Amino acid sequence: MNLLRIIFVCFLFICTQACKESSASSYSNFDDEESYTYEEEEEAYPDDTYCADVKYYNPDTGARSNFTLNVEVEDNEVTVIHFFTGWLDGSEFSSQDLDSNGYCSIRLYDGRKFEVQITGSECSYTDGYKIQNDIDDEIAEVTCPRCGSSKYSYDDYCDSCEDEIENTCSRCGGYEYYVNGGLCSDCKRDDEENDDW
Repeated sequence: MNLLRIIFVCFLFICTQACKESSASSYSNFDDEESYTYEEEEEAYPDDTYCADVKYYNPDTGARSNFTLNVEVEDNEVTVIHFFTGWLDGSEFSSQDLDSNGYCSIRLYDGRKFEVQITGSECSYTDGYKIQNDIDDEIAEVTCPRCGSSKYSYDDYCDSCEDEIENTCSRCGGYEYYVNGGLCSDCKRDDEENDDW
């Protein structure tokens, strides 16, 4: 019986030693893989502000422009595009990964598109003022000057304001089709009756 116990204890001892060696070698392999993977995934563009050539396109108006702007990069993603008086950030687009050449394409939630190509470290001079003016002009072009609603760039006013202008009497404010800023039939009738007196 004692012999069986001794054999059993020796067997357990050998098994535990084998497990320890196996787990130690797997940990060292894991550490090697982790350091190798980390070196392989080193970011081409560390967190910083960079100068970039930015192509802008608005599908609603067809406007296209090229600018030199500063962009912020975090975790190898463009997270902010700077203008003269403001910026675009994660509230208006999802961050995009840069490829190995420093390029990415960004689509704003409203459909406008920016293509970003990093050209070097932070710019001392940018076109931030120009892009701000261009975007403001574009927004004005598709905004109704009377009510602030959206309109087509080729229209003077939005559909509801056009309707109001075309069909509202200039004197009494009554609604009648095709008045076009003139008098409605009631106001014309009143004028005719006054002329008869």
